[in-house]
Amino acid sequence: MYKAEASIRVPADQQQVWEYISKYENFDQFMSHVEKVEMEDSRISAWRLRGPLGIPVTWKAVTIHMEPPRHLGWQSLEGSLKTHGYIQVMPEESGSRVTVHVEYTPPGGVVGEAFASLFKDPQKMLEQDLEKLGEIISGWPSGSSVGNPRHDS
Repeated sequence: MYKAEASIRVPADQQQVWEYISKYENFDQFMSHVEKVEMEDSRISAWRLRGPLGIPVTWKAVTIHMEPPRHLGWQSLEGSLKTHGYIQVMPEESGSRVTVHVEYTPPGGVVGEAFASLFKDPQKMLEQDLEKLGEIISGWPSGSSVGNPRHDS
């Protein structure tokens, strides 16, 4: 099992950050290996990662805890990756602190070995993903309500 936890202070209020971070569909914008997340209903999400050797890693997860605007927890239901974790958003100074904790067990066999080599430093990967999140949030207009600042054309 792999574990990682990291946090970052971002220059946006708790509610703004919550509106963005509580939508799993936004995760592909800042998490380097997430290819796509689709909501199947209000609690079930289908995840697809860019896996090793071009082999996608997929799973479904259920939101097990939702306490807006501060706490979101999940765990996997089925698929090639077993995972659980949480996101916490707390007010801090003139912004918010976002903390992400994730634990996962990679799939078995050859795919699992390749996956383990690709994700050999989950702590560093999570820290880099949160830095990307911070860059996205820093680019938001001040005082705006940015629930989904995606600009797909």
